[in-house]
Amino acid sequence: MRILHLDPDDMGNPLSGGGPIRTYEIYKRLALRHEITVLTPTFAGSTPEMHRSGIRYVRLGRKIRNHGSSHHITYLASLPRAVRRFDHDLLVEDFMPPSSATYTPLFRHRDRPLIASVQWFFARAYTRRLKLPFHWGEEYGVRLYDNFVVLTEAMRTFIETRHPKANCRVIANGVDDALFETDPLPGMGILFLGRIEIRAKGIDLLLAAYAQIPESEREVLTLAGTVQEPQELQQLIDRHDLRRWVRITGPFNAAERLLLLEGCRFVVMPSRTETFGMTIAEANAAARQTVIWDIAPMNEVASPFSPRVKAFDVDAYAAAMRVLLHAPLANLAGLGEGSREFARRWDWSAVADAQERFYLDVMDRHRHQRARARA
Repeated sequence: MRILHLDPDDMGNPLSGGGPIRTYEIYKRLALRHEITVLTPTFAGSTPEMHRSGIRYVRLGRKIRNHGSSHHITYLASLPRAVRRFDHDLLVEDFMPPSSATYTPLFRHRDRPLIASVQWFFARAYTRRLKLPFHWGEEYGVRLYDNFVVLTEAMRTFIETRHPKANCRVIANGVDDALFETDPLPGMGILFLGRIEIRAKGIDLLLAAYAQIPESEREVLTLAGTVQEPQELQQLIDRHDLRRWVRITGPFNAAERLLLLEGCRFVVMPSRTETFGMTIAEANAAARQTVIWDIAPMNEVASPFSPRVKAFDVDAYAAAMRVLLHAPLANLAGLGEGSREFARRWDWSAVADAQERFYLDVMDRHRHQRARARA
């Protein structure tokens, strides 16, 4: 099978999130049996084409002067021609900014099936920021697609509410096998791991909660990841008088992520919205608890041992962190073993197998539909 995948990001991009990691982990396994081409935007340091583990990556679009979004805009503009240029039997599209759903269904080859992969579903943030109706892509644009891969049951319910006839398959993310080998005995300090984006990732809520912990009880809070709004972040840290308590380490690779997780007492994940919450699964695999808001999909991904806090209740979040700061390390290690067992369901090989089965099911369904239409 020839698979053409449209991915709005690439794991080589320093600003990338978890979506392109999923693309890579699945396709490096499927590339043993299928021909796979992934189309991504350009980014600083990218080459026009490259191969990773049997996967062909082709870059579309370009950056125009210093316009920060130009590579995505030109990427979207390049898709109609590219989708017709690259031979494929199956087209897979990751939803992407700013509207999640795109206009791909309008120019694709009708004789080949299309699957929407819901890795990004935050159009309302763009609507609020730019005062344009980007959320229409999530309200109405989803109806242009027939087949969906979603990461959680919560997202399946959301999609099927808007598109009752959708063929929707839940296929979660996986985690690095090496995380299951870390020492279950926690280290010291509190860790936030991921893109440091103040509102979406709830960094403002986290810092407000952390500031409530008495200094005599605090351990250092490490923010590890790419900082999206450095000036605003520093202003928040100064507002709460946390400069000597907060450590910002910047981007990390897989080996550094392993060390960060192994070295911390517990992980914080105060995101307002997620499509999955990869950090939660990774922390649990590394036998670390994650403090989360009790909202979907985070409460679906987290182990039963990870504290769940009433949504956006900063006082309650601070209290949950204090409980973990006071807990004996041996007790946390015991809870960590339970979280690790729960996290074993997030296995990349199983994810790749499930994705392949869905692809084959969609191909088979498409053939039958076309046969009936010709009859």
